[in-house]
Amino acid sequence: MSWSIVRERVQCWICMMLLLTAAMAQASPRTTQATDSNQKYRIKIGDKLSIKFLHHPELSENSLVVRPDGFISLQIIGDEKLEGLTVEEAKARLEKAYAEILLRPEITVMLLEFIPQRYFVSGQVNKPGSFELRAGNTLLQAISLAGGFTSQAHRSTVIHARPTGNKQLKLTVIDVTKLFKSSKQGAEIELQDGDYIFVPDSKLSKMARIVEAFRFAVPGYGLQF
Repeated sequence: MSWSIVRERVQCWICMMLLLTAAMAQASPRTTQATDSNQKYRIKIGDKLSIKFLHHPELSENSLVVRPDGFISLQIIGDEKLEGLTVEEAKARLEKAYAEILLRPEITVMLLEFIPQRYFVSGQVNKPGSFELRAGNTLLQAISLAGGFTSQAHRSTVIHARPTGNKQLKLTVIDVTKLFKSSKQGAEIELQDGDYIFVPDSKLSKMARIVEAFRFAVPGYGLQF
């Protein structure tokens, strides 16, 4: 085997190793982001939890479902609201509640089953409803999955509403016609769990009437811009 062939093979091997190293470096941030995302998951109504006591196993609960009011029922202390908390926050709340009765309680909270994350599209789209949230779902994708705009859609005044806690929604008015035209990276809006998208009727020209129509679509929430 000639020296030139050996040199080419060595160079090829080096290139492959560099590509593999780069791929592993790119994969690491994704793993970290996935872990961070799991840590930030907040308990929702319908989630199933396991509550374990290290020193008082008789108080443990193998399976508890978060009720529609956001509470679970526990021995001795009664009802505790866990909706909206992370697993770590729920652990801290329960340990604090039981600390009034037990000496240094050590509690483990595990999420056994969770309700899939969802967003909602209503108004002037062809297939309004609730949709399961996938990684990277955007506002334009959501409208597309909802069957696209109807002929009566007010495309320049679409409302994007995001829950901020305590039954409050933060509203942002989106001109979707500009999103279609924009080539800037990050111009699209990535959706989160519980987001609402409302496409008003083009007959509604005043913002006050559009907001009132949205309020009718999602009763029970406070609205803020």
